Amino acid sequence: MAHDDGLERFLGWRQVRELTGLGRTTTWRLRQAGDFPEPVAISPGRVAWRARDIARWNESRGRMTPEPDPATRPIRPAPSRPREDRVIGSKVSKPNPSPSRGGSKPKTRPRRRTGPVVAEGQLGFDF
Repeated sequence: MAHDDGLERFLGWRQVRELTGLGRTTTWRLRQAGDFPEPVAISPGRVAWRARDIARWNESRGRMTPEPDPATRPIRPAPSRPREDRVIGSKVSKPNPSPSRGGSKPKTRPRRRTGPVVAEGQLGFDF
């Protein structure tokens, strides 16, 4: 692709990304594999790609296959529901019903001991 005046057209990264739909890491990997055009240094710290190289690369990819029409796609069976029972150790416990559904209140944790716990033969530091 050349401009009307015969000059080569260069594309910056944003334009290449729009045309190819690829991210930087993917293009870097493809370049390492030799499957993507190399950029050209156009000034110190600035690179660009030749528009004709990107156009050729896009053409080499071929046509994408269209996604199937959702109306003609086969219907998958619904996933099975998880069991309502939970196995804890060797016991089977039912989940607590929520209070908003008219069930009983959820169980609370047992209270922690508030006093000092000193084993026999140990010194207690309760000062």
